[in-house]
Amino acid sequence: MWNSSRPEQHWWQDGTLDSRPIHEILAARDIGAVFRFLGARGWSRAALAAATGLAETRIRQIRAGTQHVESYEVLQRIADGLGVPRGLMGLAYANTPDPDPDPRKAPPQSPNNINDDPAAYDDFVGVLAALAVGTVPPNLPRLLPHTPIAVGTPPVVTLQHVEVLREISARHRHFDADHGGGSCRDSAVAYLNWAAGMLTGHFANDTVERALKAGLSDLYQVVGWACHDLGDHGAARRYLACGLALARDIDDLLLIAGSFYRLGRVSIHQHRAAEALKLWQLGQIVAQDSGNLVAVAVLHANEAWAYAQIGDDARVCDSLARAESELDRADSDAAPGWAQFFLAPADIDGLAGVIYTQLAAHQQHRTRYTNTAIERSQRAFNHRRTGETRSRTFDVISMANAHLLDEDLTNAERYGHLALDMTAAITSVRAVDRLLSFTELAQPHLAHPGVAEVVARVGLLPTG
Repeated sequence: MWNSSRPEQHWWQDGTLDSRPIHEILAARDIGAVFRFLGARGWSRAALAAATGLAETRIRQIRAGTQHVESYEVLQRIADGLGVPRGLMGLAYANTPDPDPDPRKAPPQSPNNINDDPAAYDDFVGVLAALAVGTVPPNLPRLLPHTPIAVGTPPVVTLQHVEVLREISARHRHFDADHGGGSCRDSAVAYLNWAAGMLTGHFANDTVERALKAGLSDLYQVVGWACHDLGDHGAARRYLACGLALARDIDDLLLIAGSFYRLGRVSIHQHRAAEALKLWQLGQIVAQDSGNLVAVAVLHANEAWAYAQIGDDARVCDSLARAESELDRADSDAAPGWAQFFLAPADIDGLAGVIYTQLAAHQQHRTRYTNTAIERSQRAFNHRRTGETRSRTFDVISMANAHLLDEDLTNAERYGHLALDMTAAITSVRAVDRLLSFTELAQPHLAHPGVAEVVARVGLLPTG
């Protein structure tokens, strides 16, 4: 019986399980296969439990494939307990250096913790503004995430590899929209950490290199958005900034505009309206230069959200009118991948519902805009399509909040309960955060039993 406290280190590089290289198993974070690999080498469930801190019953379930490990904390504990270099699992830098680094291809590295929020730097917006106008500032690396050293990347990158990357991005974007960021964040990070290693490889030609950087930029945005949906805003900003840097490296204006759109959404969620507005205005400059009217419309519509938070109703109405005008003139076939959601029949109404609800939360605008908030949110909800589960949830939250503002407590209760039920079906901290606004708006109405019950249910939701 094997009784060493640690597995042999060479196992992680040259071991196999059913002809499958163990380094591929680690990259995929298939912990069940890792446990079966160790079991074949004499590791009992008790030994695995002692090394990883997991209960033996959970070890058995993971080995059998009936339970999967997705938590970052647990993955790190398993890696450290078994002596697996974290880089092999896409959790941190690998313990071995890149044998042939190429600074022209590798993304800038950063010593910062992924969860440290780069917005804390005074020059955060200034660094991003430099990227908007085409300059790569020297302090950019401290805003970016680590890119772990990947194992098993192809020696020559071809368009076929890029096509797989694009498919992975599209699949994760779909999961995120339908089930929330928690459904796909860890998977997307694991693939991104491997795929980013292709930047240090060789390319079939210059077209492939550009296509790879575009594909990676998009995947960085997918990962950043999923992190944002889970409330990991520091990580979200780092991934989004890295996507922005790659987009600037190839001067892809539409990808640059998409990065600024998402960075602004992180800020507006944290009620940092001035910061969000600056980011969206930077994105607007780039979108205008690209000539793509869908991208321009997305940025105009989101600028309205910032104006709503500060209570500037004239600019809210103007920005939304501009967005709808640009959409009417836009060629839908030319919409970039990140902006195609905006072409869905419900999306402009859904965003307008959020914006007018935010505007109506200001006492001086309540009478004028509450009904508009209800109408736009209801229209969006009625026209949502399959795959828009999270957006439909946001529509219901907007309706619940707007009915509170309208003092229609019966409908506020009705939609509040529906929003809670829908939020429970997805993994989205953003949805929980938006429901917390119901609690704030409900304070004057807690004598209403139905409203008080909704508030009590919101209080039971996990936060953060």
